[in-house]
Amino acid sequence: MAERPSFRVRDHVRAVVIALVLVVNGLAASPMPKSVKRSHFETAIAIEELDRWVGILGSVGLTLTRPELTEHTYAVGKFFAELRGTLVGPFKGWFRVTGTGQGWGLFTYPDSYPHQLVIEVRSASGAGPEGEWRTVYAALDPDAAWHRSHLVYRRVRGVYDGNTRKPGASYDNFVAWAGKQALVEFPDAAEARVGFVRSHSTMPNVTPDPERLPKFQRVVTR
Repeated sequence: MAERPSFRVRDHVRAVVIALVLVVNGLAASPMPKSVKRSHFETAIAIEELDRWVGILGSVGLTLTRPELTEHTYAVGKFFAELRGTLVGPFKGWFRVTGTGQGWGLFTYPDSYPHQLVIEVRSASGAGPEGEWRTVYAALDPDAAWHRSHLVYRRVRGVYDGNTRKPGASYDNFVAWAGKQALVEFPDAAEARVGFVRSHSTMPNVTPDPERLPKFQRVVTR
């Protein structure tokens, strides 16, 4: 008969630790909200989603107004936020010491108002062809791919989060670097402009929204 493998105490401890880490971090990364406030339901994304679900529920005979659905969603969201806090709370000290925490739930909702990083240059101020901005980089645009390897989303996502009301100090530092680099590599340019453009992604059965709103644009000059 073949010998049964022997497991040392260390192997059991390691298995328990790995399982615990997976469970705890899985809970932290689950789509349960970290916190729920009534103001969360007043954003453009929330209103759009609530209206969409009012229509979906109405099509199957569940008649609710947006305020009524908001109250139900708020109550459910608050319950899960408190549940998440209860389950993950005891491990906050461990997260802080090891740097392995997960501060937000993954895939909690779709962002239908994405922000696109855009960098432009122009040779002179004022009207006319020379005074027009020329796009040298636009995220996900193959025709405007200047320094794409450095500016790809995964590299700059920590600089600016489209869900915040204003960028931090790191954004100003990034703008200074990107603007000066553009002026160096485009010697005919007198100015460089760095910023984001917010667009609106709509459902396939909804009329596309053409609005493109500039956000936090900064101009760097020579």
